Amino acid sequence: MLETIKDFFTLEMIYQFANIGVIPLWLLIIFFPSSKITQVLVNNLFIPFILALTYGYLAFEQIYPSGAFENLIKKDPLDVLNNFRLYLGLDELMSLMDNTLFVLIFWIHFLTLSLFLGVWIANDAIRLNIHRYIVMFPLILTYFSGPVGLFLYLFLRLLIAQKLKLHE
Repeated sequence: MLETIKDFFTLEMIYQFANIGVIPLWLLIIFFPSSKITQVLVNNLFIPFILALTYGYLAFEQIYPSGAFENLIKKDPLDVLNNFRLYLGLDELMSLMDNTLFVLIFWIHFLTLSLFLGVWIANDAIRLNIHRYIVMFPLILTYFSGPVGLFLYLFLRLLIAQKLKLHE
């Protein structure tokens, strides 16, 4: 079954589905953060579940490429540690960027976390009664560059709501 899924969903198709799939959610978060449709479509576990399932499938394919189940049985379990070589240095990370599957895993990771962060920012702004027009720019920045958008939101949150705690 896993081989059939692999044949049907190419890496390019997964990339396109992931990119196109999050755009409507981001538009809802940015322009209609407190609407019922946003609450139903974005504030649930379905989208993170789908992204996590995709991430898990791709990570499995990275660790056990081609003939996944045969390799799972035959492969030396310690060889899996080779997949974590990106932590050894920047050159190692750059060498992994030549691997299309690894880049796609990285991209799904980025999309998932930036979407989660965008939802948190929107919900936090609603909770603190920060006007949605003020939060639009930090949300757009969060979509393109998560940490920069988060920084701007926290700065605006400090100025407007005068709340910046290290814990909630």
